[in-house]
Amino acid sequence: MTEENENLDEVLQDESQLEELLEEAANSDEQEVVDELTPEQQIAELQDKNVRLLAEMDNVRKRAMRDASESRKYAAMPLITDLLSMTDNLQRALDAADAADSVESLKNGVDMVLQGIVQIFQKYSCQPIPTEVGQAFDMNLHEAVGMQPSEDHPANSIMMVASQGYELHDRVLRPSQVIVSSGSPQSDSDSIDAESADHTVAADQPATEE
Repeated sequence: MTEENENLDEVLQDESQLEELLEEAANSDEQEVVDELTPEQQIAELQDKNVRLLAEMDNVRKRAMRDASESRKYAAMPLITDLLSMTDNLQRALDAADAADSVESLKNGVDMVLQGIVQIFQKYSCQPIPTEVGQAFDMNLHEAVGMQPSEDHPANSIMMVASQGYELHDRVLRPSQVIVSSGSPQSDSDSIDAESADHTVAADQPATEE
């Protein structure tokens, strides 16, 4: 059970206690004693109970606000705790690379750390956005950082992935940055030639007199 759930349980328990107090006030077991009190005494008794109930409700509200503030303050603690182990692994990889004086050992160590980070992401339901070369560009998942003509990739398709995007559950944390194909260079050339021809035809036509 997480700390946030525990705080919620405490608030619910406090609310349950309030309901019990309200039931005691509404269905007083001391009805016989109340019947013997004067109207003034009955009013004073009810006012006293009302004051105690209001005070208890205020305490519950303050406790709930304090618990919510604490939950927000330390919400990242589980994630940071998991990342600390990755920091240790990265330091071990650097130390091993210094001792072995080998680029390959450093590569293996960094790869181990990367896989550990990916596992942490998966633990918190953070998944990479599926992004592949040749895939159709989707503005909801991808961010175009450039556009280039290409003979091998149709227009509006991904021709290169610059950086991987990620989503948390069903919300995009960061879109994948991609370079998008603008289509065949020949198509662009044909469009330019057609446009130039239209201008030429228009220029050759005699102007009509008004």
